[in-house]
Amino acid sequence: MQDWTPFVQSVLLVGLGWLLSGLRPWLQKAKTRKANWRAMKTEVSIWKRKADQFKGEQILGPLYRLPIINFWNSLMNLIGSGFDKADQIDRLSDFFLNANGFNRGLDNIDSYIKAGFKEDADEINRENTRNRVYANEIMRLYPNVIEILDKQL
Repeated sequence: MQDWTPFVQSVLLVGLGWLLSGLRPWLQKAKTRKANWRAMKTEVSIWKRKADQFKGEQILGPLYRLPIINFWNSLMNLIGSGFDKADQIDRLSDFFLNANGFNRGLDNIDSYIKAGFKEDADEINRENTRNRVYANEIMRLYPNVIEILDKQL
């Protein structure tokens, strides 16, 4: 009768080594995913606060802009790493598009003012009205988006 113990031990040790070698990259990916979700949540909270602030102000073109780079990069990283819940991606993207549109509107107002338009010009009023719509949409969509982000953290 042949003793299989050394062979079985070798196979088990190789298997254990293989499993352990994959543990560190897996933990790093999990850490990166969590960091992406946190970055998104941070920016979303700022968007809500600034949208609420904008709604209460009568300033046509405030100096602040909504920070959007981390949100977009994090969303793309998460999609690239396998996040594929289409309905959630759609809601997150819609929220991002409102923030991006808000920033674009503020930039347009600045451009009009720098070009010499008066503050009561139709172009400036139109952009301001559009930005108020974006701010309202950010406030409306915030609970759904924060729910998605909280589930991931």
